[in-house]
Amino acid sequence: MKRLLFYASLLTAGLSSSSCIDDFLTQYPYSTTSPETFFKTEDDFRQALSGCYSMINSSQMSYYYGLIYVLEGCSDEIVGNPASTGTLYDLLRGSYQTDNAEIHNFWILFFRGISRCNTLIEQLKGENDLAPERRTAYEAEARFLRGFFYLHLAQTFGGVPVYDAPAVGSTAARDNLERVYTQIIGDFKYAWDELEDAGVFKSGANRWTAAAYLGSVYNYLASCKRYDVGKELVGIQPLNDFGWVDEEAMSLAARDVLKEVVEKSPYELLDKNNYRKLYYEMSKEAQYKECLLMAEYAENTKHCMVSYYVLSPVGDAKTVGGSYQRMFPTMKLYRSYDNADVRRDCNITGAYNPNNRYGSDLSKIPSETVDGYRYYVPAESSGVASGTSTALWCTGKFRVSDPKERSSISANQCVMNYPLMRMAEVRLQYAEALYFTGDESGARKQFDPVRERVLAGDVSLKKLNEAYYRSDFVEELLEERGRELCYESKRKIDLIRFGRITETIEELPSEGGPNNVAVGIDLLKDNWRSYKIWLPVPQLEIDLNPNLEQNAVYAD
Repeated sequence: MKRLLFYASLLTAGLSSSSCIDDFLTQYPYSTTSPETFFKTEDDFRQALSGCYSMINSSQMSYYYGLIYVLEGCSDEIVGNPASTGTLYDLLRGSYQTDNAEIHNFWILFFRGISRCNTLIEQLKGENDLAPERRTAYEAEARFLRGFFYLHLAQTFGGVPVYDAPAVGSTAARDNLERVYTQIIGDFKYAWDELEDAGVFKSGANRWTAAAYLGSVYNYLASCKRYDVGKELVGIQPLNDFGWVDEEAMSLAARDVLKEVVEKSPYELLDKNNYRKLYYEMSKEAQYKECLLMAEYAENTKHCMVSYYVLSPVGDAKTVGGSYQRMFPTMKLYRSYDNADVRRDCNITGAYNPNNRYGSDLSKIPSETVDGYRYYVPAESSGVASGTSTALWCTGKFRVSDPKERSSISANQCVMNYPLMRMAEVRLQYAEALYFTGDESGARKQFDPVRERVLAGDVSLKKLNEAYYRSDFVEELLEERGRELCYESKRKIDLIRFGRITETIEELPSEGGPNNVAVGIDLLKDNWRSYKIWLPVPQLEIDLNPNLEQNAVYAD
């Protein structure tokens, strides 16, 4: 049996965590309680499952902070601030190498999540108080999470060691992509078949979550095969070969499962009046209606999201709920929106108090009330003008409520949910599957409900569709995914799987609001190489386990 290889310090980490996902608050202290005595009651298994979920947003290089640098960096949506230094920013400008500490943290964290899932699944086989149907429910949710962790690892590193049982300390080699995706698809299928409409936790995965991810995996594999992703590297490293994929069968499978989610799931697209609530910190009930899975936080422990890390307008976290300015939107993203699309000025904004416009009197900053909570309103962006102030060019999609109105958490903390899978994504995935199974007309119709809720004023949907029409459906699909899903950790993988990332970076206009956006784009162009579609396997892991093969070119 293959066994996980972790540092000694990780062997006792077990299921302890400092996450604060709603419901997922009391974790199993693996270093003080043995599995033989712990896994007995349903409450025990609930705690263990919460420990599995906690890896999604528990620390740096999860969705709490850092993973977005991996999944949004090196794309045409955001660019790193060239004034920022450190290994985290190497992920934005494409200068990462085998010793990158953040990549290593990501590797460790998600394999730890896999280990926790395997431990829970194994313990379900022993004597416990669960009824058979509850055992199945816990196994299905744990298997979904195992597939979730493996999907992230496979899309970023390529082939990785596959573990299907709890263990530590072996010297397993990497498995090829076919073996890894067989595991992922099997886990998602099991969850799709066995889960109910609601999971163990309100905010956790259910059968529709599993179906949406299953459909997205089918689309991912089909596109990688169609566009020969990484083919030039296969001669050096065969394990990252997509040649085994039947792209037509994958697209058909994606179409069928995503059709089920669109037509039968209880999830829906929020309407025009409620669309922006997807990104407002305290509008969680609205978010539950559209989001099939979120990295979620709750306002009942001190371990919550740090507001500075949220991709919200720039400002002091303790006074206006603002963030650091560690990355900027690209001008290409701004220009992708029509003037009649409200998403542009929601996603690209100015700071809350640009260039000290309001001085120290915060009462002068405009504010709004949404679902009973006060939010400061950022300034407008500088638009198409280049060479402007950094304070007028922010990734402003998410909004944190007035920190002065909080009492249970610190002023620089928040409980912002981060969407991982929502119905707009499902609709666009379904459009992709329809197109590649011969129904372009049906595919284009899936754009309509995504766009009609973002129309400015009395602009017609027909007018916006005409502005966004591209004769090349894939081009229009990618543009719409960018407009709708920007900053949601989708873009880099999209550009890779459609074989466009190198071309896109090379052709990215060196322009933006502030001048240092152009500098950041030029740095990315200088650093990017096509082999970097795969992250390097952390050299420290290879030092511990020489059977781990480095990704192509990094080893040269």
